[in-house]
Amino acid sequence: METPFPQALIAGYERVAAWADLLDEINVFPVADGDTGRNLVVSLSPLRQSAQGRERIIRELLLSARGNSGNIAARFFSGLLMADSARDLAVAVRQGRDRAWQAVNDPKQGTMLTVFDALAEAVEESPAMADAPWRERVLQRIERAVLSTPELLPKLKAAGVVDAGALGIFIYLDGFFSVLAGDGDGFRPVTEIFKGYLKVSPSFSEEGETGCCVDTVLRVEGEAGDALRGISAVGESVVVLRDGALSGGFPPSGKALSSCGTGSI
Repeated sequence: METPFPQALIAGYERVAAWADLLDEINVFPVADGDTGRNLVVSLSPLRQSAQGRERIIRELLLSARGNSGNIAARFFSGLLMADSARDLAVAVRQGRDRAWQAVNDPKQGTMLTVFDALAEAVEESPAMADAPWRERVLQRIERAVLSTPELLPKLKAAGVVDAGALGIFIYLDGFFSVLAGDGDGFRPVTEIFKGYLKVSPSFSEEGETGCCVDTVLRVEGEAGDALRGISAVGESVVVLRDGALSGGFPPSGKALSSCGTGSI
């Protein structure tokens, strides 16, 4: 990867880590378990290790992924990492966007998937120039996508907040693009951009839900289709990642799967 691409990956991660507590506070979808920020911090930590090489980082993303948000984000970044510089960004973003959508058993608009859609459109319509005006155009596009999430998911509208995962991706990309554009001091406060959408309404109450979230990596001999369908049926909000993007991380006969879902297990 060319400089400053590795530094941009790290800058995005550091931004998410700085705002993780806020992401936890507004986490109400799919369940209000208050862990989106922490899950993203853990899940995206391999992005700091660019010296390990692309293939190793992608493998570590799968192994580190936690929660729905972390698993979906890990799939997106396995595509983004295919870019070596801003010149390759449009193709890599599109690949990451497609992988993220394919990872979810029941994908929903109004989540980080909506932000990935907006990002893919933005970088294709406005080819990467790696300057401040280009960065601002892309961020405005994904900012609108984040602000649209309460209109797309009734639970978010009832809570009066934007989707925590979508906001987490915006925060990451804010840091990432700032470094690519050489504008490291150009941040607008998140509390200003999304003012009025960062505190759960006192009138919001979560319906009683029981269950747990399980993250696991399995090695499956032979065809993984049956195992994948079995995992997808174990509850709700299931995310399943295949190892098609990995190289050498597992034996040729193996398939790596990661799943997170809520419900009785």
